[in-house]
Amino acid sequence: MHVDFLTLACLRDELDRLLGARVQHVMLLDELSIGLELYAGRRHYLLLSAHPQLARICLLSERPRRGPDVEPPILLLLRKWLRGARVTDVTQPPWERVLIFHFEGAQGRCQLIAEMMDRYSNLVLVSPDGRVLDAIKRVGPEVNRRRVTLPGQPYQMPPPQSNRHPPVVVDWVALLRSVSPERPLHAVLTGHLLGVSPTLAHEIATRATGNSLALVRDADPRVVGKCTADLFAPLLNGQWQPHIGLDEHGEIVAWAPYPLFQFPRSEPVATISEAMERFFTIRTGQDAYAIARREVQNAIDAAKRQVEQALIKVRTQIPDEREVQWLREAGELLLIHQHTVEQGAEQVMLPDYEGTVRCITLDPTRSVIENAQLYFQRYRKMTRAAHGLPARVAELEAEIAFLEQLAADLRLAQTRAEIDAVREELAEAGWISRSRHPSATRRGPTRLIIDGFTIYVGRNARQNEEVTFKLATPDDLWLHVRGQPGAHVVIKSGGREVPQHVVERAARLALRNGTISAPVDITQRRFVRRMPGGRPGMVIYRNERTLWVKPDEQAE
Repeated sequence: MHVDFLTLACLRDELDRLLGARVQHVMLLDELSIGLELYAGRRHYLLLSAHPQLARICLLSERPRRGPDVEPPILLLLRKWLRGARVTDVTQPPWERVLIFHFEGAQGRCQLIAEMMDRYSNLVLVSPDGRVLDAIKRVGPEVNRRRVTLPGQPYQMPPPQSNRHPPVVVDWVALLRSVSPERPLHAVLTGHLLGVSPTLAHEIATRATGNSLALVRDADPRVVGKCTADLFAPLLNGQWQPHIGLDEHGEIVAWAPYPLFQFPRSEPVATISEAMERFFTIRTGQDAYAIARREVQNAIDAAKRQVEQALIKVRTQIPDEREVQWLREAGELLLIHQHTVEQGAEQVMLPDYEGTVRCITLDPTRSVIENAQLYFQRYRKMTRAAHGLPARVAELEAEIAFLEQLAADLRLAQTRAEIDAVREELAEAGWISRSRHPSATRRGPTRLIIDGFTIYVGRNARQNEEVTFKLATPDDLWLHVRGQPGAHVVIKSGGREVPQHVVERAARLALRNGTISAPVDITQRRFVRRMPGGRPGMVIYRNERTLWVKPDEQAE
């Protein structure tokens, strides 16, 4: 389902309310989408996206969530040119899937051109002299030599579709006679007419024949022409009828500025923006923070891949202990039997300490003693590696555990502040740059009271550190899912014995905050220690007992 010509025409009329509106904020929602907050009597929120599958323009019912914590050049230019500017016009070139937003502000006049062309969609900021200031997708000559979209280049409209004709001037009898009667009617419509999308073509076929998949031979040209004219009439009279199409299960599968008889159900909506917002809310998921969450998850994944690759490399460098000892022994054997080794030999067979004859490779350009020294040098080098590399392996394994903990923290994050807290942890670890917009005061651990016992639950590494080493005392009970990253849970016992049902509730909290079902370890806080060299919230513990519990989604 893609934005088509009629959808944009309907939207253009809807956007008349924004003429004269002042741009208050410009937001980057994701790498291919921007949001504009405009004021015209009240706040309006306009979304423009050049996503290859989810490209769209629509007004939103509420303020969109800000996206990645980055400021690409186009965002800085959009803020420079649009912030404080007024919308002077919104235009649509004939038969094009393009809307042109005209602005006038302190920097002068400019245009934001939204090209809704599926995978070729783009958002282009154009200067008063018609040159590209920047685009959300820069297109160089190596991609499209005929239409370059780069800063400083003259802006060019998408090339005209010379092989298609406006529906208002079509000779329907001639058109349908010129094609095979066995061709699907909808394919003929999309292939020969301007402004006709697959959805619109199926709708014309449905209205003309009762079947969206009808063949040309089933269609009366006059009826096809009338149905087409009816659907394009709002271009002149402005009487749009935005609808959403639903399948047999009641799921929204389409939208259009006209009733959708091709689907089992068609429901009217107030505006085409509402139709698109409802459709894309389902397609993009219900997570309001999905964009910000995905950005942090991508950074965690990239860091983890880097550490895992380093770990593989280090492990391959750890020498075999028997090989190391043989280097020392070979050097010693050469010294012991130096008088029996022929000068210039490339190898020699000598008995080892157990009497087994071994082959020792030699450098024929060196003396026997020099060859022995070479073996000793290699022995010392590999011995040093054998001592240093295991520590490096442990360090890298700890870093992977830290990143897995951050991934778990991110899954548990329920607010933007909690997502930002995970990002800050990643930045403090040196994996990404620090945010230019520090988050608000960090939220503390979750606090619950169950039958008079206070329970603290950490949702991220710093909260886990606080729960375990600041809020807990040595006699308190400490719980954690075995073998997984997840929450630290503490039961404040106050010297009292904790009833089993309270322990089980706390264990479910730990399990719910883990990644999958698993046994929960329980021990006193006194037996929990920070992992040497580990990140905040990383611990080792002992004297634990294990409680098997089922996850409880209602634990909190």
